[in-house]
Amino acid sequence: MTTPFETITVETKTVGCSGSGGADGGHPLVYLNLLPAGKVECPYCSRLFVYEAPKDGSASHAH
Repeated sequence: MTTPFETITVETKTVGCSGSGGADGGHPLVYLNLLPAGKVECPYCSRLFVYEAPKDGSASHAH
């Protein structure tokens, strides 16, 4: 695993990543599952997504 480019905290257990969207144009949209570790690194841009339970205590249900 490489050093993460950016760490992003999310309240869902599945995220979509398409890169920075900047001048480099990003990368193809990929959907990443944060389970079972509670974190996942994008294989294209090395962004690290970390799951944090919603502050209001509700369960997250991403579809």
